[in-house]
Amino acid sequence: MTEPAKRYYKTLSDNMHLQSENARLKAEVERLTKAGDLVFLFFEKKINPSLYAVTKRRWNAAKEGEGQP
Repeated sequence: MTEPAKRYYKTLSDNMHLQSENARLKAEVERLTKAGDLVFLFFEKKINPSLYAVTKRRWNAAKEGEGQP
């Protein structure tokens, strides 16, 4: 096999690995986001309403990739 062909297949293999890792990480983020949402459902009635509102607003902003409002 020629050197350019070896580099091509190495790049292709690396790309496939990175796509797989990207999918795994996206699934992990989704799982953690759902867990965070469940925490808020659980604590909604159990903590100070103003603290809950601020924390929930920050959580929603973080899920959207924004800074703290």
